[in-house]
This record gives sequence, structure tokens and C-alpha cells, in this order.
Amino acid sequence: MIVDFTLGLNALVWFAILIMPFYGLITGFRRRRDLLLRACLILLCLVVALLTMEVTLSVTEPVTDGAEHAEARAVLANYRIWVVLGAAGAVGLGWVLHHLITSLRKAR
Repeated sequence: MIVDFTLGLNALVWFAILIMPFYGLITGFRRRRDLLLRACLILLCLVVALLTMEVTLSVTEPVTDGAEHAEARAVLANYRIWVVLGAAGAVGLGWVLHHLITSLRKAR
């Protein structure tokens, strides 16, 4: 069950990473810096929760279906660096788009 939860959390983190630049663009149009900051903190908490679940998976021994557990652990371990780099890049791109749109709106 913890494997399924971790894989679901992984999917949620990747979805948040994919929409973060668009969210930065939208908050730039609406000039809502506080909402973008809150979204960045939520994404950071999701990444920390995912890494914590991965550590939990590496420490615990599976009760049943050890092959599936080992395969899921290997997949998550391979994606660990990509999740961290993807989250950092998405947050950075979100802030750049936010500031770009905000400065373009001020120039008008």
C-alpha cells in the first residue's frame, strides 16, 4: 500500500511541476505574488514528502509481493534526481514568467 501511495504522490508531484510555469504566468497577469509563493511552498512540501516516502520504502521490507516492491523502488530511485531538478526548474521558470509578465504590464 505504501508503494501505491508513493507512486501516486510521484504522479502528483510531476503534475504540479508541469503546471508551475503556467501558474507563474497567470499570477503575473493578476499580479498575485503571494499565490505563486504559496504554490512554490506547496510544491516544495510535496517533493519533501515524496523523498521521505522513498526513504521509508528503502528502509522497510515488503510483506508481500517483493518483486513489485523492488521494481517500484528502483523506478522511484531513478527518478529522484529528475524530480529535484524538475521542481527547481519549474519553480524558477514560474518566477521568471511571473516577473516578465508583471514588468510588461507595468511598462504599458
